[in-house]
Amino acid sequence: MSAARTEFAKSGERNQPMARIVVLGGAGEVGQWVVRDLCERPNVKEVVIAEVALDRASALAEEVGPKARILKVDMQDRTAVIEQLRGADLLMNCTSHVYFDDSFALALDARVNYADLISEPSAAQRDAAVAAQITAVSGLGISPGVTQVLVRQAVDELERVDEVHVSGVSWRTIAPSRGGLETVLWELAESTPTRQYFQNGLFRGASYLEGTRWVDFMEPVGRHRVYYVPHPETTSLVQSFPQLKFCATRVSWRDEIMEDVAVLNKYGLLDDATVVNAGGLTIREAVRDRIWQVRGEERDDRGWALMCTVEIVGVRDGRSVVRTYQTGHPQWGPDTTGRVTGLCAAVGAELLALAPPDQMGWLAPELAFEPRAFLAALDERKHIPIVQHEHAIDGEMLKRTGS
Repeated sequence: MSAARTEFAKSGERNQPMARIVVLGGAGEVGQWVVRDLCERPNVKEVVIAEVALDRASALAEEVGPKARILKVDMQDRTAVIEQLRGADLLMNCTSHVYFDDSFALALDARVNYADLISEPSAAQRDAAVAAQITAVSGLGISPGVTQVLVRQAVDELERVDEVHVSGVSWRTIAPSRGGLETVLWELAESTPTRQYFQNGLFRGASYLEGTRWVDFMEPVGRHRVYYVPHPETTSLVQSFPQLKFCATRVSWRDEIMEDVAVLNKYGLLDDATVVNAGGLTIREAVRDRIWQVRGEERDDRGWALMCTVEIVGVRDGRSVVRTYQTGHPQWGPDTTGRVTGLCAAVGAELLALAPPDQMGWLAPELAFEPRAFLAALDERKHIPIVQHEHAIDGEMLKRTGS
């Protein structure tokens, strides 16, 4: 039983449980918005800002008020960190995916339920979660995350679902944060092995800029071209809903970022080969470090957006239909990508902390959450509108690729 449920069970005075949530990277690009949201929730009693950057953590804790507490993260003293994690209802990991192994290991050792923004847990890590009797959820942003919950809603409501097309745009600079830079280079590198789509029973590998398709997003983005990316939605949705005949996730960044990465790929500058006499750095890591030196934490006023469109092809009342969900957000400027991701993550983190699934081990968002509860909690925040459309296609095929 979670700590929140235990406290609820022992108290006859409270109507609802109270949660204690640890946010790893809690003062970072995304984590700060998770912390801000959770500190405003009446059912959250404490939010622990677990950070290496204590100056930023202190400033944030002072801003959000008495619910926040600071935990210094020193991986050289893991025992002290683990002791502070024990008894929490959730470890919400908001660090870069490159720190996933170390972050998840903390949750395992502390026996604390875990969630992150994006990860690719190995078979051994999946087994470890079951052995530790914890629940772990991979992908609590908008994509992955909200997109999968929307697909689950369509699966629950349609008679049959045959195809899923998840698309997103991320208009931002290349390196607003170190994690943001890591994400771009990982998702767009030619050598990324998990970039794939699913068609007719097989996962098929895809190269950089493959799977091009024009998709309509909410304004101000409008119609935009997107490409296959290695998001976990593609594999998790097929595993969760084996009736699918086609599934793909496509994303695009600003045009100049796509063009710049194409040059890096052309000359092998995002490869995983080791650089000679560079202390074990790969070529991609060395390029990452140099980009960070030159463009790290860059902000501009050219328009920022993080939006998704999810298209589901299925059957309702015996007719083929396409259901479309489009997400939007206010004009938040350079805070947009961190704030949209953080707000969605906070919704999932609160639900997991207060009422975690009974199932132990790793769960995808589409199985971890009941769609109506998740989407109602997101709607309550008033910042991420979701517009739903549905129309009959009467034998027409939704274009999978091309213009």
